[in-house]
Amino acid sequence: MHGNKFPAILTAVAAFFVLLSNSECAKVVKRPPRIRPCLDLPEEILEQMFGRLSAGMFSAFHHTLQLAPLEKENLTCPTNGRPTSDKSRLPVNIHSISPWAYRISYDATRYPKYLPEAYCLCKGCLAGPFGEESLQFRSTPVYMPSVILRRTPSCGGGRYIYTENYISIAVGCTCVTGPEKERESNNSVLDTGELKRGIDKGDESQLKEN
Repeated sequence: MHGNKFPAILTAVAAFFVLLSNSECAKVVKRPPRIRPCLDLPEEILEQMFGRLSAGMFSAFHHTLQLAPLEKENLTCPTNGRPTSDKSRLPVNIHSISPWAYRISYDATRYPKYLPEAYCLCKGCLAGPFGEESLQFRSTPVYMPSVILRRTPSCGGGRYIYTENYISIAVGCTCVTGPEKERESNNSVLDTGELKRGIDKGDESQLKEN
């Protein structure tokens, strides 16, 4: 009796180890799918896409970048009035009664990644009798709507998808009458919020195709 049970037990044990071995092999063979990282679009493609959206902005952008070395001088509002020497050689932004300077903002998810933005140097205007600052007036930024490309989290063909985005950029300062309104974002440019517009399906598909 016991002799007949032994082969059956041995067979059951062998079958158990076979199943265990197969399950272990299955665990080794079955690997999680390899996730490919999403890459950014080449600079040339981004430049072509941006050029179609905003013709001529690159020239204005590079022209503004020529004023970047002035930032190293730590420009502030002139305490002795507007400069009187070599007026013809001074750039418009310094010779203005509402002088302004430029700073470069950077955003890795935007194209162009670098954008110049203007900020006012004076709270008032250089409108006094001797060109000194007068607080009866106030300097305020002048904004211009512009278009950029914004990188989305979506990935297509191994590349990030970009969509057009409309923003407001400060390009200079002007003098206006009236009391100063205390606003933290008064001299901020891109912090004022982006003006987004809907993209029709044709434009969106064109961006994705690139």
